Amino acid sequence: MKALRKMHAARGLSLETATTPAFGPTDVLVRVRAASICGTDLHIYGWDRWSQGRIKPPVTLGHEFCGVVEKVGSEVEAVRAGDFVSAEMHVNCGHCHQCRVGEAHICQNLKIIGIDQDGAFAEFVKIPAANIIKLDPAIPERYGAILDPLGNAVHTVLAGAIAGRTALVTGCGPIGLMCIAVAKACGSSTVFATETNEQRRAMAKKMGADVVLNPGRKMRWGKF
Repeated sequence: MKALRKMHAARGLSLETATTPAFGPTDVLVRVRAASICGTDLHIYGWDRWSQGRIKPPVTLGHEFCGVVEKVGSEVEAVRAGDFVSAEMHVNCGHCHQCRVGEAHICQNLKIIGIDQDGAFAEFVKIPAANIIKLDPAIPERYGAILDPLGNAVHTVLAGAIAGRTALVTGCGPIGLMCIAVAKACGSSTVFATETNEQRRAMAKKMGADVVLNPGRKMRWGKF
């Protein structure tokens, strides 16, 4: 199969011919239909200080995706070939203290598919069945591939009380724009958004922001 891989400890990526992932009895092999580019992927491409301390080439990138189940392991029952899916790409060990007390999100041995092991910038990706998330086939692939950043937005907005409250979103990149929509859906009374980019300010209005400000412009108090 073809895969976009980080082959060397240096700037750049390369399209390689790779072996289709072998999968075990509790794994699912997914044929990737769409994948999105995360800021983390750009860090890895540029080989910055964080990447140098975390990434161990060679590895296939990609942790935001959707696809169709190709094959399942012998012990997998909840997923079948042909299902339209995405996945939680954080893989916890299930054995450390945090996992055993229900705090798997801070697992001591957490691995991220597409960072610590081969990911979804490829024709096929192997995912533990427990991490697979079934999607409604009516969901467009371009939306199915961005559920990971949407999850970040949901987690951020719901970290505190939001219903009936005023919210401020600073920066209207993809996750910021999603935060606007989530805040409105969860009952925020007024959502302010700040963004220097004109196109993103327009998108913020479309996503439901009540007031959109350009922090690079001087303005009089009380004048929006």
